[in-house]
Amino acid sequence: MAKQDGVHGMFTVTSGCVCFGSLHNIWGGSLAPVQPFCQVKPQSSGTVLAHEFKHNIAAVNGTWNVFQLKDLRSGQASGWFACHINVDPGREIEKILTISGSPYEDNHGSTMNNDTTFDNGVFVINRYDWGYYAHEFLEEIGEGVSEGDADVLADSNSAGLADYAQAQAKVQEWRQCKPSRRRISDGGVWMYSPDAEYMFGRFGFNEARTGAHSFLFFSTNTEFSHTVIAGRSETLRQEDNLNI
Repeated sequence: MAKQDGVHGMFTVTSGCVCFGSLHNIWGGSLAPVQPFCQVKPQSSGTVLAHEFKHNIAAVNGTWNVFQLKDLRSGQASGWFACHINVDPGREIEKILTISGSPYEDNHGSTMNNDTTFDNGVFVINRYDWGYYAHEFLEEIGEGVSEGDADVLADSNSAGLADYAQAQAKVQEWRQCKPSRRRISDGGVWMYSPDAEYMFGRFGFNEARTGAHSFLFFSTNTEFSHTVIAGRSETLRQEDNLNI
């Protein structure tokens, strides 16, 4: 078993798949066939580039640990990471950030799904790929109980990760609570960071590419050179590496 200190919580994948995104994204993902890891090329959508896919992905069954990523300056959550218990979170985050990190940092690698991300087993999700930009089922499901004036960005800039078999039940549970009150439980995790703007996600896949075994969630506010796994001291990127 990999080094897993700093665990914030855990959930279980039993269906070989996870659904992800806003409440309505997860609902839509639960209704679609399971997507294997495949090449998804960005398409022009008006003035932006976006990927078109259903909001589910094949995933490794078993216990997944969840880690809160904390900004050293504010002391608040600035991102989240979830991975199978056999994955080393530090090494996996380092790999993902090398292949496809935050587009707001230097030396971030690929910003879209391409041959490099595919060859390295990383699936890229950008701000226009989910949330209210991918609006299927938004009218039917909504965003749940609003965070209100305390955090006006939270309703559309926080996301969930849920086992495919339990995704619809998790949506019904989570929609009854504010984003900051949605708890980790057996079927999934809701990832809320205060005042986060624009969502990004990165799935990491196993060697056989048969299933995702990790997921990194961050926003424009996440500066990885000032961010640690909660309970650890080493930043997720070295500042010296940002301007090579």
